[in-house]
Amino acid sequence: SKAEIAEAEKQAKLLTWAYETAVAKGMPQAAMMKGKADQAVAALEALKAQAEGKPAPPAVPAAPVSSPVVAAPVAAAPAVAAVAPSGASKAEIAEAEKQAKLLTWAYETAVAKGMPQAAMMKSKADQAVAALQAL
Repeated sequence: SKAEIAEAEKQAKLLTWAYETAVAKGMPQAAMMKGKADQAVAALEALKAQAEGKPAPPAVPAAPVSSPVVAAPVAAAPAVAAVAPSGASKAEIAEAEKQAKLLTWAYETAVAKGMPQAAMMKSKADQAVAALQAL
């Protein structure tokens, strides 16, 4: 019904906002919120498809919701920095940068393909970026 769709849309928007806010603040709950937001969007899409008489879309996370925040892991790295020596060498910094870029790419690819590992990769990418910034 229209009321169910409106409620699902409201829930999806709320959870997406919560996820984006968690990412922006570097909160460790961001990965969990991403999963919840993706589930809410998938439920909304299923309700919309059902209302239109179409078969429900597969239960994969919807990429459009993720797209606006794909660059967020690098831009809004967590404030929780890993403990690292303050005098890191150039080689250590280069290696940390390489690792952060690789894990961020893996996360973005997982989101784009709607893979269930996206939340885990986000967490790993955020940790790598935090470690880099700690150096």
